[in-house]
Amino acid sequence: MRRFFHHFFFPHQSNNHRAKALHPDAMLVYILALALFNLSFRYVHQACPSVLGYATDIRVSELLNLTNKERASLGLSQLHLNGKLSEAAAKKARDMFTQGYWSHTSPKGATPWEFIVSSGYEYSMAGENLAKNFSNSSGVVSAWMASKTHKDNIIKPGYHDVGFAIINGILDGEETTLVVQMFGTSEKEDLVAQKTETVSLGMSTDTAGNFLAESLTQPTDASKNLVSSLTSVINTPKINIPTITRDIVFIFLGLLIGILIIDGFVVFKKRIVRVAGHNLAHIMFFTALCVALMLVKRGMLL
Repeated sequence: MRRFFHHFFFPHQSNNHRAKALHPDAMLVYILALALFNLSFRYVHQACPSVLGYATDIRVSELLNLTNKERASLGLSQLHLNGKLSEAAAKKARDMFTQGYWSHTSPKGATPWEFIVSSGYEYSMAGENLAKNFSNSSGVVSAWMASKTHKDNIIKPGYHDVGFAIINGILDGEETTLVVQMFGTSEKEDLVAQKTETVSLGMSTDTAGNFLAESLTQPTDASKNLVSSLTSVINTPKINIPTITRDIVFIFLGLLIGILIIDGFVVFKKRIVRVAGHNLAHIMFFTALCVALMLVKRGMLL
């Protein structure tokens, strides 16, 4: 066993003065092992999601509180949680899963404003923020605040109301947690006077007058039940997939960096001459990968 470890981790005559762990054939084994780990994780996750899954704790109460804290820090009035806007957000979230899309506009051309109007909310201004695959409420709001367009929605002085929906499901073949945030101001007199719609998705439309002509439905008991069922997504698996995956990759990269350092030290000490081998460049590359992994966060905005 000692001879094996010496052959595998240290440059020696038996391995052509380069640790076997750094040979190209060993790298192929590493890649296959990581692929096997990935497939195993997917299988166990599907079979036992309570054991191996994605830890998530996102709640409407926290999203509302954090959103209003951001507004308060700028001296803005608080947004009020509105049932009709929450119903619109719930309908939009369900529609994204049903039709399988990740966009402000559905494949059939339905805009956020149509979901808002169909929920009975008459608006003079409206906006929408979307997020997916975040693990907690603070991560969602922090990401929104770090994005100019999403931040503009959150801190827009003209908004009075907000609605949320949080839902977990399968999107594009992957387990996905969607968060829909809809903003609005309900002032019918402004709609009549302006005959235009102010929106916050980087686009504008002049169809506000047409929306006024439509009959607006009132929330039904079924709609209220839909809203109440989408107020949080809380998953607490025993093993969190992003955490365990990142730990495995860190251990692997750390092992390679350690082997490269040992290899370089032995080569330098014994004055071994090699045609190939750029340990310093490899160490810098793997270290950069570690730093990149620490900076990468799960979650997307739209």
